[in-house]
Amino acid sequence: MADLSTQNPCGLAQRMATALLRASGGTSASLQMPPLQGDATDAGQVGLHAPGFLSLPLAPAVFRQERRLMQSAESMKYELLVSAEAVAAQVTQLQLSSAQALFALAAGVVVAGKLFLIEAVSASESQGSVYLYRLLLQEACSEWPR
Repeated sequence: MADLSTQNPCGLAQRMATALLRASGGTSASLQMPPLQGDATDAGQVGLHAPGFLSLPLAPAVFRQERRLMQSAESMKYELLVSAEAVAAQVTQLQLSSAQALFALAAGVVVAGKLFLIEAVSASESQGSVYLYRLLLQEACSEWPR
């Protein structure tokens, strides 16, 4: 039987996900974005100025090792669970069309001083609205300069 009841999305799932991430020992992660505007100076045009990265905070988030069986040559995989409210705030700030565009532009994610590359992104939805993003990460290098 089909569910014919009226279901008005009210943001309950988003608020619940945010509260659960905070209660689960939520941490903060930073999305590393390339600068959106180029360097207009002569030195910047020929590549003498190294471009900086924008560090966009994503909180609350939960960072953990991915649970799976590893082969001997595989590197560790991690997952980052991020509140959809935090992602939506960054999408609005950068005036992007979607969260997928935000993650596609990102150079990586910094968690506890370590840089991770984004391998995959999935979203969890309730009543047609996203309440949680899951990022599958792989460690890029040992330390990220602060």
